[in-house]
Amino acid sequence: MSDHTSLAAAYRLNGVNFRMSAEKLTEGLDTDDSGRPTKLTAVPLYYLASHAAELLLKAALLKRGFDEPTLRRNHGHNLTALLEELEKMNVPVTTDTVAVVHGLSEQHREHQLRYTVLVDDGKKTYWPPLALVFAALDEMLLLTRISTHGV
Repeated sequence: MSDHTSLAAAYRLNGVNFRMSAEKLTEGLDTDDSGRPTKLTAVPLYYLASHAAELLLKAALLKRGFDEPTLRRNHGHNLTALLEELEKMNVPVTTDTVAVVHGLSEQHREHQLRYTVLVDDGKKTYWPPLALVFAALDEMLLLTRISTHGV
């Protein structure tokens, strides 16, 4: 088994950058009473948040010794599959984060957020309340911590 710590650290750093960029886009964003954006200007925010989730989930797996070639070959952009691998390792994840990851997974895997404004294919995008999105990303970030005291 090779050490994937440096790749995990790079994914973690990039995940944090995408998360911070998504958070920056919340400034001045109109939301409804549930905290969901009301305009299509939120599409880039959800795209960045989805990509941050992918990077943080991959970092968490690599940190725990998951094989990098298998990660790339078998899981790609599938957030649900990445989360399932963590669950197989008995990594605790809250039900809210599980729901956010499952909700974002298909549209992230199918690149719906890249083209949502250009193509009306009848698919609804998943826009959870922003507070849930950032709480989930923060939880995933915590899963990437590297410790000298074990996993």
